[in-house]
Amino acid sequence: MRHASGTVSIALGQQFATYLGWLVPWGTQVTLLGDSEQQVADAQRQLVRIGIERPAGAAVGSPADLVAADHLGRYDTATFADVAAVVGAGRDVVLDVRRDDERAHGCVPGSVHIPLDDLLTRMEDVPDGRLWVHCASGYRASIAASLLDGAGRVVVLVDDDYTAAVESGLATG
Repeated sequence: MRHASGTVSIALGQQFATYLGWLVPWGTQVTLLGDSEQQVADAQRQLVRIGIERPAGAAVGSPADLVAADHLGRYDTATFADVAAVVGAGRDVVLDVRRDDERAHGCVPGSVHIPLDDLLTRMEDVPDGRLWVHCASGYRASIAASLLDGAGRVVVLVDDDYTAAVESGLATG
C-alpha cells in the first residue's frame, strides 16, 4: 500500500474522528489528505465535532501526486490465508490490534496482542521482526500499520475479515 511516509492513515468513515481523537495527541497539527475535495470537507466536518476547528492544511490527490518519490512509503497487504503460511515461522510476528473483549473470544495462536488504542504507548512491547497486523476487518489494522511503518517497522497489513481466519482454522472463534 502506497502512502506518504510518516503519516497516520485513518480512512474516512463513520469512525474517522473517533480514531483520530484517540490516537493523535491533543494539539497536534493535522493535515488532511483526500482523494477529492468532498472527502476533505467531510473529514473537516467530523473533526469539528471533536474540537478541531481547522486543520493545519489539506491536499487533494494520491500520495504519489502529493509527495516526492523519496517520501513515499509502501507496505504489503495480505489475507489470513497468507498469514497461515507464516505462523510460527522465523521472525514473523502476527500482531492483533483488536480490543481486549474481542481477543477474549478467540485469537490466532501465538499472536501478540496490543490493542490499537494502546499501540502508541506500547511501541516498545512490539516484538522485532516483520509484523503481520490484523484486527476484525482491516480498518484498525490499517491505522496500526501506518503507525508502525512510521516508526520504521516492517509491516504487512492483513486486510481481511477475522471470520476468514476462524473459518479456515487459523484462529479460534
